[in-house]
Amino acid sequence: MLINISDAQVIQPLLQRKSLSPEHLYLYSGMRYNPNARSVAGESLVALETELAQSSLLYLQAQDLFEELNCCHKVLSKALADEEPENFLPVLDELAERFKHIAIHHFDLAYAYLAWHTSDDYPVMHHMLVALTLMRVGMCSNQFSECELMSHLKAALTMNISMLTLQARLRAQTEPLSRDQRETIRKHPEQSANKLKLLGVKDEVWIESVLMHHELPDGTGYPNQVSNNNVGSVLLSVCDSFNARMAQRDYRSNFTAEQAVKDLFAHADHLYSSFTAIILEQLGIYPAGSLVQLQGNQIGCSLIRGETAISPVVLVFRNLPTPGPSAALVDTSTDGYKVRNALPRRDLGKLPGLLELLSKVV
Repeated sequence: MLINISDAQVIQPLLQRKSLSPEHLYLYSGMRYNPNARSVAGESLVALETELAQSSLLYLQAQDLFEELNCCHKVLSKALADEEPENFLPVLDELAERFKHIAIHHFDLAYAYLAWHTSDDYPVMHHMLVALTLMRVGMCSNQFSECELMSHLKAALTMNISMLTLQARLRAQTEPLSRDQRETIRKHPEQSANKLKLLGVKDEVWIESVLMHHELPDGTGYPNQVSNNNVGSVLLSVCDSFNARMAQRDYRSNFTAEQAVKDLFAHADHLYSSFTAIILEQLGIYPAGSLVQLQGNQIGCSLIRGETAISPVVLVFRNLPTPGPSAALVDTSTDGYKVRNALPRRDLGKLPGLLELLSKVV
């Protein structure tokens, strides 16, 4: 099998570590790669996957993917803040296509990156995490046409456009919400929908999804406490609620996935529960990006869903109580390496970036 390697410079450290050899690297033109010769500018490389160690392959995939997600973050941040009607729709269309591709081909690794780095810029990163989750769950549900699902994805990317400043402030706020803050939160679905209309959005599915994404099937949501039978906005509501519960807050620890899905199942609505079940199926008990503790007190980041919901591949980077061996990828289905429990992120303070951790196992 062939894989893409977009940056030839990435190859040099791998060659030095003997993870692969020049004989298995080719330019897209079909010529064999020569590390001592200057290749054609901008030409990508391909390599035989069977010649790559799992950690090397994962690092190469992560480098390109994380760079793309970082680019998406910058573009979405600008689109949500600048509110320029002439650019808004084409930018959101392009972002939606990118997230669709990522959800299909790189879901676990992308979810890990976004979940691990959500605290870097919660208001925008949360939009991205919800959009990725929604696309994956929506595809698995078989309840939407492609066009409908893309509209709901764009709703996920823009659902809180009217309260980004407040969300950023609330991340560090420890005191209870003020009356004005509560009112801003209560009104934000309607205000966000109105902003989107001013930005030229005429897609009724997109607008309706944003407008209704906090209204619940039993009529106990907000702002208008109406019964929500809109399947797409219920999907958005479930994905939003799950990821909000999983996020770290200064005033509370993040939920574990098990706690989050139990909380969502408590709604006792068939549609709500069916989407929650798909989230659990796709993400497992220890979703990618979760901080976990293994038997033997190793600490790591859940990276890829395993064969079962409780056996992810974990990127181990710390041993407790004393320093242990260097970082490693661990299959937690193996005896002696099973996951003991998920950990609150704040317990370990500031953690390194995910790509930095991955680089230590290449």
